[in-house]
Amino acid sequence: RVREAVVSTQSTGLLGWDLELYGIHEAHYIYCYLEYLFSWLRQTIICGQDQVVAGEALEKKLAKRNRNMKRKKKEKTNHMVLQMTNVYQMMSHGYIKALEGFAIQGKLDEYLDKKFDNEELRFRQRFLPFNISMPIPLEISKYPSLSYIIANAPKGQEQDLFRESLENFTQVKQILDRIPPQHSVDSLAKVVKMNCVQMGLVVNGHCKDSKKPPILDFSICQNVPFMKVV
Repeated sequence: RVREAVVSTQSTGLLGWDLELYGIHEAHYIYCYLEYLFSWLRQTIICGQDQVVAGEALEKKLAKRNRNMKRKKKEKTNHMVLQMTNVYQMMSHGYIKALEGFAIQGKLDEYLDKKFDNEELRFRQRFLPFNISMPIPLEISKYPSLSYIIANAPKGQEQDLFRESLENFTQVKQILDRIPPQHSVDSLAKVVKMNCVQMGLVVNGHCKDSKKPPILDFSICQNVPFMKVV
């Protein structure tokens, strides 16, 4: 069920980008949900591991050698799943903080009609397919509204958000660098490295005065985009 949940969410999100159903300002919704989802997945995996350990303690009929072999295989598989769940959760957080910083800078203003925009309505519309397919819906009460963030951001807050985003992508890069090559994370690692470079430039004031929205490029990896600030 966990695997089905991940595939369903990624497929729904990717299809929306492919069909150009989302605007750049709505990416914040998508990644807030993904962070919420992967946090839930992480807890589910940890709970599952605890149950496996408890179950193995009761296996008295199996030979010690066979039991140890099974435990070793399960621990190796679960470790990789948990590791990639952490990767996607941290990446989602990195995108969230970057998008919040761009919003404060005014790079998303052309998409946000402050007079007629209804963020709650747009939120519910965008999350409807996710809430149908996923076991736990994300309620608007738990969503960090972009409008609220923009209205209440102290001076210089965007730089703190950009630094937090850079830290997240850097941590993800370090994790991916330690993953054996047979797991095929090359394209993902490449996007993460490019985002590290881009966010490093943004932290140092790159395109600070530009009001153009960042470009999300999915050409390298279909699961995660490279953010290009122009």
